[in-house]
Order: sequence, then C-alpha cells, then structure tokens
Amino acid sequence: MSAVAPIARRLALVLGPLLVASLMASPAHAADPRSPARFTGYAFDTCVSPSNQVMDAWNVTSPYTVVGIYTSGNSRYCDDSKQPHLSPAWVKRQANRGWLFLPIHVGYQAPCFDSKSTKRHMSYNGTLARRQARADADEATRRAAYFGFAKKNAVYLDIEWYDRANRPCDAAVLTFIDAFVQRAHKRGYKVGLYSSGSAAIAAVDEARHAQRKGFDFPDQMWFAWTNKRANTNGGPYLSNTFWKRDRVHQYHNNVAVSYGGHRVTIDKNVLAVGGGSRAKKEQKVCKMSPTLTRYRSLKAGSRGKDVKLLQCLLRRAGHKSTITGRWNARTTKAVNSYRTDLGWARNGAATRPLWTALLSRGKTPIALKRGKVGEPVHRLQRSLRAAGQKVKVTGIYDARTAAAVRSYRTRVGLPGYQVADATVWAALQRGRR
Repeated sequence: MSAVAPIARRLALVLGPLLVASLMASPAHAADPRSPARFTGYAFDTCVSPSNQVMDAWNVTSPYTVVGIYTSGNSRYCDDSKQPHLSPAWVKRQANRGWLFLPIHVGYQAPCFDSKSTKRHMSYNGTLARRQARADADEATRRAAYFGFAKKNAVYLDIEWYDRANRPCDAAVLTFIDAFVQRAHKRGYKVGLYSSGSAAIAAVDEARHAQRKGFDFPDQMWFAWTNKRANTNGGPYLSNTFWKRDRVHQYHNNVAVSYGGHRVTIDKNVLAVGGGSRAKKEQKVCKMSPTLTRYRSLKAGSRGKDVKLLQCLLRRAGHKSTITGRWNARTTKAVNSYRTDLGWARNGAATRPLWTALLSRGKTPIALKRGKVGEPVHRLQRSLRAAGQKVKVTGIYDARTAAAVRSYRTRVGLPGYQVADATVWAALQRGRR
C-alpha cells in the first residue's frame, strides 16, 4: 500500500472536522473481541487486514459492521508474514470501536483440491483425516484465544471449492469437518463452515437431511455464491430447512470499493446469525415510554402525556421542572433555560427542533449502523422521528433506519452515508431538522 497523508489531515479534507474528532476520540468503553452472536447486517473480508486508519474511516462511512480476518491455518495465503497490521492489539482496538469479527482458519484442504496449489491437503484415509482435523481445530481455537476471542465465540473453517464428483474426496471432507467441529466444540468454541455453495456447504446440508448419525454439524453456514444478491437465500446449495437463523452469504467476490477515501479489494457478505439482531427492552423515563407517535410543538396551556415527557426530559437535562403533565410556569422557565443552553431565543416554546435536541441527548457511540441494537438506537430513532424522518422506533438499526439516517444527513448537509456517527449526533443535539 502506498504512503498516505497523516490521517487527521487527510480525513479533515475528505470528511470534515467533526468526523475527524469522532475518529480520534477514545471509545466510550472497552469491549472484548467477539464474533457475531445475534446479528443481521453486512460483513467484508479481505486477504490482508486493513490498517487502523482504513478501519476507522470505513467504520463511519461504510455499511459494514463485521470484518473477516485470517487468523490461522497452514494453507493461509495471507499468513502472519503478509499481515502488517493484524495483531491482538489491532483486534482489541477495532473491537473497542464496535467492529465484530469472523476469525477464519484456512488449514487442510480437500484431498482432490487443485494439485497445482501449495495448500496442504487432508488425507483420503479417514483416521488420518480426523487426526489432521483435530490438529486444525486446536490451532484455530488457540489462535482465536491469542487474538482475544473467548470461548463461545465462533471460528470459521475455510474449505475451498473441490469437485464433489470425486466421491472418496467428498467423504474425506465430511469426515474432516465432523472431527474439526467436534474438537472445537470440546474446546468451547462454535464453528462456522465456509465453502463454495456447491462444495462443502451442499455436502454438509445433504448429510443433515440424510440424518447422518454421530455427525457434529457446524453452528453456522457461510456459503460462497456470487450471485450479487445481498440475502441469505442458499438457493440450490443450502436449503431453507436447516441453519435458517445461522448463515452468512458471500455474494460478491474480489471487488474494489472505496469508503472515506480508502479503496480496498474485498469480498462482500450479508449475515443473519443467532436468529438475527434482536431489540433490547426500551428504557423508560419517569416510568413512561419516551416514544411518541409524533412530537408536537408545545407551549403554555398545553397538557397531556407529551407535556409530562417534556418535563421529565428537561429535568434529566438538568433544568428544574415539575412533572405534572400540565404546562406551568416552571415548565416555561425550564424550556427557556434549555433554549439558552442551545443558543436559541427564549420564546417559551417546545418546538420540534427542541424535541430533536432533547431526545438525542446521551452518550454517542462512534458509529451506529446496520445490525446494531440497544438504547442508543432507540434514542437515535426517536430523535430522527422528531426531526421529521419516517422511521419506526424498534431499537434495531435496520434498513429503514439506515435510509432515515441517509436522508437526514443529506438534509443537514452531511455526506450521504448510512451511518450515524459523531456528525449526526452533533446535528441532532443542535436540533437541526
């Protein structure tokens, strides 16, 4: 990779000063590296793990929340000698910034795999193939732990395409997968199987349909089918009978894409694992839901549930207000005090911009994007609704939320990404609509 200008100067030119601040800021809290558990969204994988600068830029400009990293295996092309950035410290840093990971193990390949390849081949002999699989599983889980992935995370076994017409070869691959999964499970890790849809994926799916006794099946299926369709439909290779809630689709390979001024050649993936992203329980304020169908303008004489919510939010923001559901003198004083904090005129009115600012108050994650869940997502969706965007308050950063964020960004003069970063939160907390 060619030399680049210092990251702060480069991103200042491309993305703007507020975004640079979001990239340079320390994360709100430390996070342990994790593979996706309950998640719906997008992932990319690339041979050489990108630099911290590229990952930071992609974090706030790309739709990707998950990155595939090549952590182990005797058949890795991008082994440690070709990885200038990948390290436990790199993984920890990216985890702190919200990234999830697919730790990939590329070990023994099918015995009938392309003979011109330098990749190691598993044995046709079942006993030896099992021994090789156990050794691979030991290496995969040991290296996963080295990079900071605790037990209960997943490691991903990469079995490249092979010709299933060679029946002894197909049988050897199934034997190998069985033993690998059994050993990894024993060591406390889940297993995702990566392969071409027409190769090991189809073989394992057929084995499960045949109710193959004593077989240890993978927890997730990661199928390569480059139909350029971002869904988890396995088509002719992976039926909808099994792994409906635990699959990854690699749908576009070896494509150069650019985000935040950084161009990388990647494989594109879409995920739905663990049943997909699930909303967490909405946090109430003053024993009431802060989600309203609409956030109307309020003034002296107003009364109702929305007045009570306004009073509660003003108190939480540090402005004295009695919570009665009826607009009183203290409400006017609290509203004017908050408007002063925002640099606005003291007109005693709770307008839609004021609602937008109030509802968006709180901790601001570095980047919210597809698949994310939790209180910040609820808060983002509520404040976007107050700002006039059509979005449901679900607590899940879904396609509609991504579209609403892009629309809002465009409306307030920000680059049209789908990510809610520091620039979005800053605009919302200023009440911009």
